Amino acid sequence: MAKVKTLPRFAGWVGPIGVGALWFVWPAVDDGWKIEMGLKADPEAAAKAAEEAAAAAPKKVELSPEAVAKVEGAYKAHEHVETDDDKLLSKAASTGDFTFLEEKWEAFAEKSTRPGEDDDEDEDDEDDDEDDDDDGDDDDDDDE
Repeated sequence: MAKVKTLPRFAGWVGPIGVGALWFVWPAVDDGWKIEMGLKADPEAAAKAAEEAAAAAPKKVELSPEAVAKVEGAYKAHEHVETDDDKLLSKAASTGDFTFLEEKWEAFAEKSTRPGEDDDEDEDDEDDDEDDDDDGDDDDDDDE
């Protein structure tokens, strides 16, 4: 009966003692048994699978000389041809006069806006301002 009472006191040591025992015993276990139990990969099966994969690998693709030339030149950028806009921009950058860009922007802005579009926004802003003025009158009455 006394032995049963002391058993729970040593229960915490079961895990570390088991790991320590396996630490020394595991290298002595036969590799064939480890492979049979599925605890270790089978090197013969891996080599056989590698041979089959090499045999099933696709054949090397042969390209025509034209295709090879296109692939080799694919990363090269096309020559840049300077346009009239590029010439005007470089001239403006050297002189510091960008008025032609402002003219282009104004023309674009005219084409892209709808007639009367800005008027609605201004009227909405004025209505908001009038509403704010009405709210301010009510506050004065509370001070009396």
